[in-house]
Amino acid sequence: MWSLKYYGTSYSFDHVAVISVEIEGRTYRVDDTSNPRSDGVAFGQDFADPGDIKLELLLTFQTTRNLTMQRAKLKEAADAFLHAWDAKALRATAGALGELTIPFLGLFEGRPRRAEWDWSTFGLGYLKGTATFVRSDLLTYVLNEQGDAPWQSATLGLVPAQVGGIKSPLKAPLRTSVESSRAAPISVGGDAEAWGIYDLTGPIQSNAQIEVPNRWRLYLNRSLAYNQTARIDTRPGRRGTYLNGKAVQLLDPRSSLLDDCALLPGQNVLALRGASIEGTASVSVRWRDTKESI
Repeated sequence: MWSLKYYGTSYSFDHVAVISVEIEGRTYRVDDTSNPRSDGVAFGQDFADPGDIKLELLLTFQTTRNLTMQRAKLKEAADAFLHAWDAKALRATAGALGELTIPFLGLFEGRPRRAEWDWSTFGLGYLKGTATFVRSDLLTYVLNEQGDAPWQSATLGLVPAQVGGIKSPLKAPLRTSVESSRAAPISVGGDAEAWGIYDLTGPIQSNAQIEVPNRWRLYLNRSLAYNQTARIDTRPGRRGTYLNGKAVQLLDPRSSLLDDCALLPGQNVLALRGASIEGTASVSVRWRDTKESI
């Protein structure tokens, strides 16, 4: 089912039919440099930008015989589409994204930009129009049988730590709890790498680690109290770390780069390591299954 969703809005293309979809190919920003005093080009690193999604639309009430009612319905539906596509709530918030669902193709993130109707056929009971959706990244999210792209999730708790005594040789900082670890498999669908949002909830001492063994590891640079949650967002364009919702640098320099912290399709193992006297710390991860970009 076609839909456009963002803050406070869920528009389902009421009475609007999409008669064609064009997804433009990628464009590339390059660091190429002409070879000095020589033929050819020295290729640099390339960066891909996703193509825009362009829609051709049809809005019709020709089956409504009463002309006054027909034109009133047509005008109301056309205005409703333009209002939803204008997306004032998105435009007013830096970084905010909308979600466009295209049946059978996938869910795309970005912003609706530019929509217009050809009013020359208004008197005939129908309108044709165009609309453009600008994608924010290369990701295409997989739709389920209901036509949704649901969030997948998993939670991993830390086993109660052993308490008591001081281990020798002594190392600073001194601890009376022993580091514990837990690992569990998580299954990722789709056919492309997925990007998780990790929420680590205390209490846990500094140097806690979240990892997919043999692939990447993240070290926390501070301890967390029972009422603190560290969020690590690895999604392209939204990568960052947060403490109770506020942007804070939480990662030790030993950590992997966030753009290396993907979950691969199929079975992954998520591990949590750390020291917690209470043993109640946990990490949860949310992600959406993705498909090869269109």
